Amino acid sequence: MSQQSEERLPESASTEPAGAPSARILHLKGRQYDLQKAIQQRAQESVEREAALDHEERRPKPLKWTVALAIAAIPIVLTLFAVDSFLTVFHKYLGTVSEQIEQQQAYEAAEAAAAAAAAEEEAANQARSPDVVMLQPMNIPEQQPKAAAPQPPPTESAPNTKK
Repeated sequence: MSQQSEERLPESASTEPAGAPSARILHLKGRQYDLQKAIQQRAQESVEREAALDHEERRPKPLKWTVALAIAAIPIVLTLFAVDSFLTVFHKYLGTVSEQIEQQQAYEAAEAAAAAAAAEEEAANQARSPDVVMLQPMNIPEQQPKAAAPQPPPTESAPNTKK
């Protein structure tokens, strides 16, 4: 029973009619209030302690986050390094190919210049030479043995006999 309910009881009900000694109810309002206040204070401290532990568990740990970020950064760094390496090799390849093309163009230009110079020289030689064309017989190997064999000279006696 609470204190308030006992206070509401009439005095006649609390005392026994037989006149026997009865227990006296001492009102300890201050003591009970202090006890309740202590219990509430302990409960509040417990709740605050639990909240602080939860907050401590939820609070990010700097070392833990540093390790997690370092592990997460490894693939990113490797990808960037691979792309950079690929682009470097690609640029070197393009530089080599462009050098080869430049060398080939320079060689072709030199050949064209040499051919043009030779054509100009030939044209200059033809301009200096007279307009005489000299024909030379072609040496065909099949015809050389026939030409080398002695042929009998035609006889002029045959026309003389008919006279």
